[in-house]
Amino acid sequence: MQSEQRHRIGIIGPFGDPISQLIEDYPEDAQSTYLMVTNPMDAIGLVDSLLVLNQDYALTYLPALLESALPCKVILRRGETAERQFQAEESIALLGNSLQQAKSEVVELLAITKESADSCQLLTQRKIGQMKPLHRLSGERPTVALRRDDEVFNFSFPLGSGLQETRQAEKDVFNWVRLRRLANLIAGDPNDLDMEDMTAFSRGEDGVPAPPARSGTPTMVVVVPNGIGLGHVTRMMSISMELKRSKGFRVVFWCFSRAAAIVQAAGFEVVLRQTFSHINAHPPDWRWGGRVEFAKLLADVKPDIVSYDGGSFDRFLLNAMRTPGCGKSGVLWVRRGMMSPDTPESILNPEQFSDLVLEPGDLAVDADVGPTRNGKAEFQGFCENLFVPSVTLRPYLKDYSRSEARKRLGLKRWGRYCLMSLGGAFGNWDELLWNVTENAKRNGINLVWAQSPLAAPPVASDKKTLIRQIYPLGPYLSAFDGVISATGYNSFHELLIGYDKPVLLAPTNQDRIDDQIARARYADEQGWCDVLYPTRPEEQPATIARFMKAVKSKAKITTRPKEFLPQDEMVSRLMGLVDRYRN
Repeated sequence: MQSEQRHRIGIIGPFGDPISQLIEDYPEDAQSTYLMVTNPMDAIGLVDSLLVLNQDYALTYLPALLESALPCKVILRRGETAERQFQAEESIALLGNSLQQAKSEVVELLAITKESADSCQLLTQRKIGQMKPLHRLSGERPTVALRRDDEVFNFSFPLGSGLQETRQAEKDVFNWVRLRRLANLIAGDPNDLDMEDMTAFSRGEDGVPAPPARSGTPTMVVVVPNGIGLGHVTRMMSISMELKRSKGFRVVFWCFSRAAAIVQAAGFEVVLRQTFSHINAHPPDWRWGGRVEFAKLLADVKPDIVSYDGGSFDRFLLNAMRTPGCGKSGVLWVRRGMMSPDTPESILNPEQFSDLVLEPGDLAVDADVGPTRNGKAEFQGFCENLFVPSVTLRPYLKDYSRSEARKRLGLKRWGRYCLMSLGGAFGNWDELLWNVTENAKRNGINLVWAQSPLAAPPVASDKKTLIRQIYPLGPYLSAFDGVISATGYNSFHELLIGYDKPVLLAPTNQDRIDDQIARARYADEQGWCDVLYPTRPEEQPATIARFMKAVKSKAKITTRPKEFLPQDEMVSRLMGLVDRYRN
């Protein structure tokens, strides 16, 4: 069956105008699509009608508006200040006279509120309609007073138990159709009549029927940055697998990472993108194109949640969500803890754009002294924070038996094998490699080098070195009698939950954000593993020798956590976001 054609509305006016965003809450939005238009004549054949956001734009394009013969609505706007009220009235009167002389039946004049419509009717001596009001949203929300010239707004945010805290956010990161679900908006300047009209419109009116709540499969769009490793991708695939398993989510990855093929192989939809450095593009042009393309995806998919795992939201994403028709999605920021203590607190500021900040649990959280634990974002917005159990792929994948894992990796059924998965830079690499290789030979242990799917093969120390591409690692752990690993979030938790063989961690001290040394030290203090501290090179030979003897003797570690905890609270909170933006 052919789907019903959506009504196409061309919008003429400044990008980010709140009225162009709020009309997404009209009941007919499900049958409408929006296109920003710069020239009415160019829109012929592309749109079914035009919406002009103020009288100044209407006067600028009036000859073309009339010539296009497209049905057109013009929204008349009152002045922003007492001084500019006269200019607004003059433009409204001029537009009314021009339309009267043209005897046009194509252009319909509207005002945002009844008060504004009455005022404009006196100026034009013609009937001025009022924009259909929005429905009033239920539920308690903080009140936010907006002033046009203030880039930042302040408000009191409820913390529960009657407590409040003062928060702030930058005004231009929000689509107003989303903002009205987060706050009760009022004008902060009584002389700004246009702001009075817009905020009154945003609050809606009692008795106006709400649009039918969106139904069907809950949907999430995941934006994956181009990280050095697979951490961002792995965490987001883990969360997506949980949502897919427990609530039947559809998940679409907007993927800059070279790991797109991995995401696709896991059964997720992928929209592959290139960074500006990959295609040697001018960054402002790249961001403009990214905003347009991402907005197309949002308008088509209409996700309930847009999620991001990374350090900061790129402007293309913020602007895409401010595009008309693209605002009714919750925002999830997945933010790893255990950042280095000297990481600036400004890294927390994307909180202001987020509905929910989700921090995957870290076994070493008691050693976390970074900004996510001890700092506070300058711009917190309306976000809430949620700490969940450790997030990795292992709970969602089949674990192979020892014989099956070795068979799949092409390893012999008998013998000792130790996996080397060291990832990034580590102190004196040559000396480390020599010590590991010599101790492995002395104890009759075969070394298997893990090759990242994103990296070239490691340089083998001799022709007998075994190299395997293993991702994800979890299903194959049973093949190995021990593992020497880097100490990133995913490796750490895959190895120290439910794996009982010796582990030797090699944390890097060259990561400016991830505090791998603190994470490894905590595990060492719990007796979960041995650690090669990059700042203690004199200890490394003895540590490696002790680890290899443990591998040779088939030692088992019984003190580690046995299993991953359920993610019920995460699922519940994300379904809460779905409900917020579907109504």
